[in-house]
Amino acid sequence: MQLRNDFAQHISELHNPIDRPYTASIDKSLLKNTEDIEHLNKETHDVNPDYLTFLPAYFWYFYFAIGWVYFFSYMFSVVFILLFIINIDFVLSGFTIWFVLLGILMFIVFCTPLILIFYQIIAKKPFRTQYYFLKKEQKIAYYYRPLWKFRQPYELKIVDYKDVHPDLHQDPYNRAYTPLNLYVADPETGDITHHLKLEDYRVNPRVQWAFIRTYMESPADELPIDAKFCEAYPADTSKSLFACADIVYRKSGILPSNHSGGGQIMVFIIGSIIALGNLFQANHYQCTKRAILHPDVQKLLTWDGQDNPYPIQPITDEAKLAFEGRNWEVNVRWVCIILINAGLFAWAVVAYNS
Repeated sequence: MQLRNDFAQHISELHNPIDRPYTASIDKSLLKNTEDIEHLNKETHDVNPDYLTFLPAYFWYFYFAIGWVYFFSYMFSVVFILLFIINIDFVLSGFTIWFVLLGILMFIVFCTPLILIFYQIIAKKPFRTQYYFLKKEQKIAYYYRPLWKFRQPYELKIVDYKDVHPDLHQDPYNRAYTPLNLYVADPETGDITHHLKLEDYRVNPRVQWAFIRTYMESPADELPIDAKFCEAYPADTSKSLFACADIVYRKSGILPSNHSGGGQIMVFIIGSIIALGNLFQANHYQCTKRAILHPDVQKLLTWDGQDNPYPIQPITDEAKLAFEGRNWEVNVRWVCIILINAGLFAWAVVAYNS
């Protein structure tokens, strides 16, 4: 397994190791942190007697990518149009080839991010890892692929939970960011064989680890699950990009979880401004590799879907229709949001040039 140089390659290189599974009592005071527990409840995708998984966390650089798209697409539109209008006589005077080459170069530099994002939304290529904590089997299952080997297929990994070494790794490039990292090392050499990066920077990593340990090592009634926040999303979220985009708003409390059409005004106001960013997040949810669907993981699961001891908000009929792409309120709302977003962008360009 290839690792970044700033991450541990040997167990002795861990930055700030914390309690390993079953080696010490769980600090239950961490589970009283209301803000972090509410966040973890909203991020919990599945929780039942057999497995727990979180929605795949999206990194801050996704927002940076969206900003890059908007900024450079806007600059391309403004600069290229202004050059063409102001210098039309210059263009017609014999410099047409150079102007065309300049336009092609600007298009490649400025609009490539936008094209790549639209391609990603259509192609639905997975680019984040989702981890499944298998309680009964005491294992963790996930897919892995090096970020720079995007043409390589994901490889299924299954590790023993008891072999995990948790570590709080501070990102050297962002000192405010300290994620929870889980390592598995060769027992003889100490070399790192698996690196699980949960990468949720919006929660205290110690609280996240206590939450995971409580699920894996304790009875169901000890896990702080609140049905108000923890929702039962459909297993297959790949049929409606718009329904996945609604997840962003439901987790923020702007939209009701039943997709009944409430909270429309706030969604129009916010969604019309950052529609592309929200659709990109939705695509992130849509195309996540789901290890649970892999035969080698599925055979480890024993839960029959009945008598879940964890309180989960049930999926509604409206939500089922939304994830199947057949909820007209969701579809019409997002089509209008996209049209408003495109109109605002066009108005900004025209206003800047007037």
